[in-house]
Amino acid sequence: MRRTVPSRSALIALEAAARHQNFTSAAAELALTESAISKQIAALEEQLGIKLFNRLKKRVILTKAGALYSKQVRKTLEQMEQDMLNIMAYGGSKEILELAVLPTFCSQWLIPRINSFYNQQPNMTINTAARSVMFLFRDTPFDAAIHFGQPSWPGTVADYLFKEDLIVVCKPNHIATAKLTTVDAILNCSLLHLTSRPDAWRNWFACAGLANFNTMQGSRYEHFSILISAACAGLGVALIPRFLISKELQRKELVIAFDLPVKSAEAYYLVYPEDKPVSNALTCFRKWLLDEVKNFQE
Repeated sequence: MRRTVPSRSALIALEAAARHQNFTSAAAELALTESAISKQIAALEEQLGIKLFNRLKKRVILTKAGALYSKQVRKTLEQMEQDMLNIMAYGGSKEILELAVLPTFCSQWLIPRINSFYNQQPNMTINTAARSVMFLFRDTPFDAAIHFGQPSWPGTVADYLFKEDLIVVCKPNHIATAKLTTVDAILNCSLLHLTSRPDAWRNWFACAGLANFNTMQGSRYEHFSILISAACAGLGVALIPRFLISKELQRKELVIAFDLPVKSAEAYYLVYPEDKPVSNALTCFRKWLLDEVKNFQE
């Protein structure tokens, strides 16, 4: 079946004209004449059977339909460009693994170790993208993901990696300033939270023998990397996995306020779709990752 898709040049002309709200500026950006832009837009309007711009003397203004369509076109062109870059990456001899990973886990644990993988597999490349929640693999380019939670990701196989020890940390001078001499003194501090773990502080206080307190007060942050920065800036007391802040502890940017670590109930997993053949790249990465985890835990 023949597809009735507008020409790429017409879509590019529309995106530029919509962004500038001006045919002359769009023409200058695309190294075309204003007449050429106008003809492209007119042809597109005729094909769609709908007006995209209102022409008012020397001005053009997007119609409601034009604003909606140009926004969709912009996303489509951006995706086409990304798809082109992705496929160009496959042009070499290297095998590529597309990996979704938790942002701070990637920057603080995975990236510092990844050179050892490349030393073993010089003809492979790992592309990483940040994902903090579960998704459907069939709707993405990902071959695998590193996930924190339960091994209950629908439609996937899960390899257990490790759990984490959560510790209470703050800026060194915060201990004296906040008079953190007893555990219950933390209740007078600003508690810094990770958005995706709303019960973390309540669980920690329960393990410390304190209950029936408001542990929800304080600022919330989307990623551990931001939470770590907030703690280093002295904005309050944070509950952070020990392995994510080893450098900050060594450099004394953060200190342990109370040595009462709590083991997380959930864990990190490598997950990959059960209905998709496991590629050689994933097989190699999986073996390397499980070996790294074993060395990390020893």
